[in-house]
Amino acid sequence: MKPSEMSLFSAAEQKLLVDTENARLEQLNEDDLAALLGRVRRSRNKYSDLHRRQGASAVRDAGKRYAAKTSNERTLRKAEIFDDAVSRVARYLSRTARANANAIKEQRLE
Repeated sequence: MKPSEMSLFSAAEQKLLVDTENARLEQLNEDDLAALLGRVRRSRNKYSDLHRRQGASAVRDAGKRYAAKTSNERTLRKAEIFDDAVSRVARYLSRTARANANAIKEQRLE
């Protein structure tokens, strides 16, 4: 994400996005990652749904799909940024869960 795009978000959303940076994700345990993933997914879903609703409304008002295409680019960009954040957090959660499962498996085998 470009630094200029941070201005698209509220202070709470900016903090949420900062929490999804790689350096911060490495410090979290599995439970914290799962909670963060839920929060980021809710934000992504919020903007994805909003983009769809705005698009449908614009098409209804303009009467043509192509005329309404650029009406909500900002909302689309927010949804894309949160989608990237979801994939980043999910990847770290998967890695952490796999490492925890392997550690438990090794303990059981000993």
